[in-house]
Amino acid sequence: MESQKSQSIARRGSVQIKNSNGSLQLVFSHPIITPTRELKIKRFYLSTRHNDTPFGRHQASALATKIQSNIDYGEFDATTYYHLFN
Repeated sequence: MESQKSQSIARRGSVQIKNSNGSLQLVFSHPIITPTRELKIKRFYLSTRHNDTPFGRHQASALATKIQSNIDYGEFDATTYYHLFN
């Protein structure tokens, strides 16, 4: 199935849905504080475990919207989503 590809450049911090070998991933950057108290930008690649189908894109889009909302309101915590992807 042909994926729906976006030709636009995402704004910093926006959650993108990408096709990775037929499965959908959420990809975004977000600042983190390292154990040494440094502020760094971390790139997240989260597998949704959904295939690139209309239903899978719908599910991935809903999750991307939730993560984006958490980022926008300063409430994103990667550990909240860890159980969904591992």
